[in-house]
Amino acid sequence: MSASENILLEDTNKGGYRLAIVARFEEPFPVQYVIRLSTPKGIEVEYMSTLEGFKNFGELLTALHYFAKTKLYPQDLQKLREVLTAENIKNFAEVLKSARFSV
Repeated sequence: MSASENILLEDTNKGGYRLAIVARFEEPFPVQYVIRLSTPKGIEVEYMSTLEGFKNFGELLTALHYFAKTKLYPQDLQKLREVLTAENIKNFAEVLKSARFSV
């Protein structure tokens, strides 16, 4: 990490890969936000996006937080491929947030 950046959020998985959201700042430029992926060997890859791109990723990740609690077991792979879309996940997550299901 350089002196002109802050790690806003960082997570390391079981395989040793690290995902970080970084705020990079340097005068006279505006702050830039970067997604940084690091391998266990320390190789870093950075991804920069527009604010709209980050918003879209954030919305899907928030929806996945609710959606992925429901376990899916594929039976018809083609049908699953057709219905498992970002938009459907977001819509179903809204249903899950607004209701309580019991088995």
